[in-house]
Formats: sequence, C-alpha cells, structure tokens
Amino acid sequence: QWDWRAAGNFICGGAGGGLIMFAAVSGTSGNTLAALLLGGLALVGAGLLCVWLEIGRPLRALHVFFNPRTSWMSREAFVAALLMPVVLVAAAGLPGAHWLAALLALAFVYCQGRILRAAKGIPAWREPLIVPLVVLTGLAEGGGLWLLLMPELAAQQPLLLGLVGVLLLARAAV
Repeated sequence: QWDWRAAGNFICGGAGGGLIMFAAVSGTSGNTLAALLLGGLALVGAGLLCVWLEIGRPLRALHVFFNPRTSWMSREAFVAALLMPVVLVAAAGLPGAHWLAALLALAFVYCQGRILRAAKGIPAWREPLIVPLVVLTGLAEGGGLWLLLMPELAAQQPLLLGLVGVLLLARAAV
C-alpha cells in the first residue's frame, strides 16, 4: 500500500535534491547559497520522515541499511546519510563542497527512480522510462523552487532559466 507518505518521500526528496542541484550551479554564495542548500536538505529530510512514518514498526528503520547490494532503498539511505553532512558542510562555506552536494543530490534522486522501477507490484512503474521521469521531475521541481525563491537571480542567468525550461520539456516528453 502506497499512500501520501510514500508520495511525500518522492515529492519532497526529488524537489529537495533538485533544489540542492540548482543551488550548486546557480553561482550563489554565502548566506544565499546556505539557505538554498538547507532548504533543499529540509525537503529531503521531510521526504525521509514521510518514509519513516510509513514503516509499520519505525524502530526497524535501520534495517534499510542491511542490503545495499540488492536494494535501491538501501542505496538511497546510504546516499542520504552522505548527503546530509556534505550539505551542512557546504552550507557552512567549505569551498567546493556544494559540487559534491550536487552530485549526491543527483544520486539520491536517481535512487528514488530506481526504487520505483524495482517496485514490481505496480505494473505502471515497470516502464523503463520511469527512472528518467522521476529524475527529470525532481530536477524540474527543484528548478521551479529555485525560480520561485530567487526570481531576481534567475532573470540574470538565462542559461539556468533555459535549463529549467529544457527540464520541463524533457519531462513532458518522457
């Protein structure tokens, strides 16, 4: 049974990962970069909280780390465990850490797509294009949040503005 809690994981996790990506490539720095990174991390955390609420026995949540060789959910958990401290370090201003945060955010969103693809009980998710759909959706949502939060900066960066448009078109095509 998948309900709002599972949906919340994919919506918040994807949008948060996308926002972290856009924060990293936007050229912002200082408090603005920190706020964007922390906002993206908060969304990822909210998504993971939704998954934790979905578990029938929340104290068993650590079992997610037991099967990284076979489970995309385990891989997502490991990526999230790396993403959180890296985003915090990047928000604190360590030079270059925002690029590692962006790569981990992309890996997190990719893992989410693979989780859906691996859910054999839902025939629509067996579609091979589900992974690019989830990744493109997360990046487009993150780009939309970036536009909403930073409209003045977006107006000064036509390449990133165009990237959001390309992501939306690619998502629609997939």
